[in-house]
Amino acid sequence: MSKIGTLDLNVIIFQIGKQNFAFSLDNIKEIIKVPSITPVPLAKSHVAGLINLRGEVIPVLNLREKYKLESYIKSEDARIIIIEKNGFKLGVLVDKVLNISSIEQAQMNECKITTLEEVKAVIKQKEGDKLITFIDSDKIVEESLALSVFQKINIESAISKMDENEQKVSKQERYILAQIDDQNYALNIANIQEIIRFSDYSAVPSESDDILGIINLRNEIIPIINIQKLLKANNKEIDDETKIVIANSSGIKFGFVVDRILSVISANEEEIKLLPTVANFENIFSGTIKSDDKMYIILNIEKLFEKVSNAIYEEIKNQKEEAVEMIKTGDEKQVVLFELNNQKFAIDIQKVKEINRIPSIIKVPNEKMYLRGIANLRGDVIAIIDLCSLLYGEETQLNDSSRVIIVELRGEKFGILAKKVLSVSKVSAENVVEVEQTFEDEYMQEKLSSLDIKYIKAVIKQNDDLIIQIDPDIILEE
Repeated sequence: MSKIGTLDLNVIIFQIGKQNFAFSLDNIKEIIKVPSITPVPLAKSHVAGLINLRGEVIPVLNLREKYKLESYIKSEDARIIIIEKNGFKLGVLVDKVLNISSIEQAQMNECKITTLEEVKAVIKQKEGDKLITFIDSDKIVEESLALSVFQKINIESAISKMDENEQKVSKQERYILAQIDDQNYALNIANIQEIIRFSDYSAVPSESDDILGIINLRNEIIPIINIQKLLKANNKEIDDETKIVIANSSGIKFGFVVDRILSVISANEEEIKLLPTVANFENIFSGTIKSDDKMYIILNIEKLFEKVSNAIYEEIKNQKEEAVEMIKTGDEKQVVLFELNNQKFAIDIQKVKEINRIPSIIKVPNEKMYLRGIANLRGDVIAIIDLCSLLYGEETQLNDSSRVIIVELRGEKFGILAKKVLSVSKVSAENVVEVEQTFEDEYMQEKLSSLDIKYIKAVIKQNDDLIIQIDPDIILEE
């Protein structure tokens, strides 16, 4: 298997029988419960029939039959995924919609064991998770248009779009349905950049509790807002369903944590009902919509950003300005601060891929004591380095605050154990002392006397602290 494509994908993952499949979210119009399906005489066996969706006739495929998995059995979990391509709508019958997820390109591998053109790739998630077959929905639509019954429906659909009712349907917008503290919310997909797995954010010094911290998403610093505080919601325990929604307001990206992503629906203006004027936080809500007889409150992303803009806008603006200055003068840089053996350490943020909770580490026979073991990170097997063992000759004592810092150098990833990740901090060049210059300072010499300085890049002076900046390139060479 070889890697395909160049970009990460937001996908909807669904189940048929005992197998998991995925479509790109781009062409997904909505997800509906299974209504009455009218069979089409003399149609191919995988054509389930036709449905009437708000006055529009839509053909439905049965992927169970198409891929010879099992006969379709209707259940409460069954759904029809509506795909729309170039004005043509097609329903796909599935047993259960599992979630919406952001898939990294590293997780996708070309599938060469089938002759079906629509089966594009196999997705690897966490160790122990099922492999997911990625289906190209465009190919399914192309194949369906070749069927005479679908061609007829497509022509009639194109003509019907000229009347007033069809024009109203064309104004529909898509919403992602999410759950926060058992309350249902809807997010306009136009304001959503992507949805990612939960990853630990780094706390930042702030006078406001509107900001939980920041994450490094593909070398871009994204603030995570405290949406639970705004909604007066409780923080739920983090699990595999917890996601971070990356939103975009006027070009500014920010994230917030949701407990669960539920589904995708489409709704037009007539289906949106305004909230009573006495509702709390009315200015961050756009109204309500219904799906499967449940009510969802629409979160207005623009108004949500306005609520917390005082806490994050200037910081983001400063980051952009300082990034330009860094390029011009090289005066400042950002580092991740973490703690080991009661000593603060730093690593250049440009070399940090992500920061995670401690994964399951498998020990391997090795004469290098600092190699704690290996771990499976979304299908990548990476080495876990115990920096404390490397520098002090003793293992890091892990606890609930411990994290692994994933470093990527020259295309290779490895993890560095940290007893605690403190923050992401800006460092002025005047406060960085190269390791060779530390010999001129007795206090610094004493601080470094028990360490092997070949792993040390510099010492950073921050207030009354001395922070040791490590050199991950040297660690990789080891």
